[in-house]
Order: sequence, then C-alpha cells, then structure tokens
Amino acid sequence: MPAKPAGTQSLFDRWLGIATAVPLFAIVFLTFIDVFARYLFASPIRGSLEIIQFAMALVVFTALPLVTRDREHVTVSLIEGWVSGAAAKRFKQMACDLVSLIAVSLISWRLFVQAGEDWKSDTRTVVLKWSMSLLGYFMAIFALITAVVILMQIAQALRAKET
Repeated sequence: MPAKPAGTQSLFDRWLGIATAVPLFAIVFLTFIDVFARYLFASPIRGSLEIIQFAMALVVFTALPLVTRDREHVTVSLIEGWVSGAAAKRFKQMACDLVSLIAVSLISWRLFVQAGEDWKSDTRTVVLKWSMSLLGYFMAIFALITAVVILMQIAQALRAKET
C-alpha cells in the first residue's frame, strides 16, 4: 500500500505510531547505553534485559493494529494461482479475515485470562519486580484493538459487496 501523503494521518495512526515508537526507541537507546556501560565501566544497566523484553512485547502488539489495518503482514501465496475472478478473491480475503479475527480474539482473551492470573498471584519480574499483569493487560488490549480493526475490514468488505 502506498504511503499516505504528509498530514493525512488519523488520530488513530498517530496514537498507535507513538505507542509503537516509544518502546522501540527505548530498546535502541537502552541497548546502546547498556553496551557502552558494559565495555567502558564493566557495569551493565540493572534490569536492562527485562526492560527490553517488555518493550519488545509492546512493539509487537502496538504495531499489530496498524499492520493489520494496512494489510502489511507477511503473506505466502500458496493458493493465489488457483484463485481467479473477483468473487473468488473476495471470498479468499473474507476467509482469511475471519480466521485472523478468530485467532486474534483468542489471543486477546487468553492474554486477559493470563494477566488476571498474574494479577491475583502478584507475578513480577525477577530483577526490577515489575508486574507481569500490566504487560499482559496492555498486550490484551492491543490484540483486542486489532480484532476490532479486522471486524471493521470485514464490515467494509461486506458493504462493498452489497453495492
């Protein structure tokens, strides 16, 4: 999909872009500083691995709604040669969207369940003692946002079919 012209980003795009950029910047910056601290002072940053792990999980789940909305996932065209005609391609896309909706909804549900269990048991990281439930809830919410994006794509495809 071609890039949008400057100034045409929606609030949704900007919000998710920032939500993705902040942890990504944290990964880059912290890795850079941690390497210098290890080599120059023989003293790594305490908890840097945990921070980077949290940030990586956030980057994946905050970017997922944007990637999904723009249909920029990595795809494999195993059956593309067998599908011809507009109706068959729409059916294939609808089937893929439905499978994606089910999968992302299940992921969101299980993340909410796991986050609740982590909350009840007060599961924390080893070094920094960060709550694992907070990360789980963030990932679950962004997976749920992704499911809503897929649902909107399905609704849009159904409206396009009617016209």
